[in-house]
Amino acid sequence: METDYQSPLSMRYAADILAMVYENGKIMATDLLRIAKNYKTVSKTADALVEIGLMEMRLESGARLMKIYTLTPKGEGIGKRMLECRAILAGNEIAAVSAAEPETPKIKKKKKGKKKDKA
Repeated sequence: METDYQSPLSMRYAADILAMVYENGKIMATDLLRIAKNYKTVSKTADALVEIGLMEMRLESGARLMKIYTLTPKGEGIGKRMLECRAILAGNEIAAVSAAEPETPKIKKKKKGKKKDKA
C-alpha cells in the first residue's frame, strides 16, 4: 500500500499560518504579510485552510471591513504542533516542550486580613 504524502500542510505557508494564528489566537488578513510579502499567495493558502476546516474567517466592520482568521479545534491541534516544530527548528527545545504542556490555571490566594475583636 502506497502512502499519499500530499496534505493540506504541503500548501505554501500553511504551517506558518497555522502556527501564527495559534500563537496569536486570531489574526487579521493583513497580518499574513508577516509571513510572506506576496499577499495574494498567502491569502489564497489561508482561504484554502478555511475551506478544509482548519480555520474560520469572519468579516468585522470598523473603520474598514477586516477579515479575521481563527482556528477550529482541529486547526488548534495542528497549529500547536507547528509552533512546537518552529521552536525545535530555532533550537529552543524548552519552548517546544512548554508549548506542548497545557497551561495550569493560576489560583488566586485570598488575602488574610486581621480579624477584629468584638467587645
